Amino acid sequence: MNRLGKRVIYATILAVLILGLLPVTVYASSSSDTVLGNNYTLNSGETLHDDLFIAGGNVTLMSESTVNGNVVLLGGNLRAAGTVNGDVLVLGGSVALESTFILNGNLSTAGTSVNRAPGAQIKGQVYTEEDTPEFFIFPGGVRLTDLNGISNPFLGAAGFFLGLFLWTLVAMLVVMFLPAQLTRTSQTILAEPIASTGLGLLTVIVAPIVVILLAITICLIPVALIAAFVFALAWAFGLIALGFEVGKRISTSFKVEWHPVIAAGLGTLLLMAVLNGLQALIPCVGWIPKGLIGLLGLGAVLLTQFGTKSYPAAPLLPVQIPNESLPPAPPPESNL
Repeated sequence: MNRLGKRVIYATILAVLILGLLPVTVYASSSSDTVLGNNYTLNSGETLHDDLFIAGGNVTLMSESTVNGNVVLLGGNLRAAGTVNGDVLVLGGSVALESTFILNGNLSTAGTSVNRAPGAQIKGQVYTEEDTPEFFIFPGGVRLTDLNGISNPFLGAAGFFLGLFLWTLVAMLVVMFLPAQLTRTSQTILAEPIASTGLGLLTVIVAPIVVILLAITICLIPVALIAAFVFALAWAFGLIALGFEVGKRISTSFKVEWHPVIAAGLGTLLLMAVLNGLQALIPCVGWIPKGLIGLLGLGAVLLTQFGTKSYPAAPLLPVQIPNESLPPAPPPESNL
């Protein structure tokens, strides 16, 4: 698929996310081709003339059912006994392919439990995480794959969804354990946007130089790694603080009260969906909004020292110190 086709896929994903994040209780979209945390069954004799997206749901394709499109599964369960006239992508979850299952395209899996019955037919290629390009390997053999950089557009879409899921999960964990720090950072973003952006820009210019200078001397390489890690942590913390504020603003505008965990998760999900979507749709300039938002959040994190202090600091109240050199005032004279 060419670059235009990939952009169409990203635009569709971004539209589904934005529409699905409206403050209405929605578990599945109005269309039958998207399953979000719900159950979906395609009965025998039925045909779906569209792609099927599953995120955290359970999907059953009965025997003699047909999907004239692609099937993308993200963290859900799929039991397939029918026919899929397209590709199947599974990222996390489990898949059970019955003996009557027929796939006329490719099967791509990563972090997935696949149970394939002896009679299940796959007429295309079978790709696993071992076949994808390596992005980084942690000690112990844990692999990270750059899904956005490969030619398969459905693996690229999976990388898009996986990134959003991780941002949402981290935001929910941060607000659970550091609610006060996150609140101070978001308040500083609103109160001091110019100072925050300026400090963030200065840090982005100076920090790489400092890290390189530290890395030149072999004995200071651990210090350089720690500095780079702290920089990345501050950048992520600032984006989550912004997402937290977005979630609170959405709940206020619709006059509903969300738990801070929900506000942080949904706000960060929506913020990163828009920023990453713009970057994917317009690669040449789409990174600019994400960069500016990142500078704003980074500066606020540094001004508040990761939210541990308010900015500007509360002014000190004057303390009255008695002057012991003056003699005490005489007692009032009695009229008696």
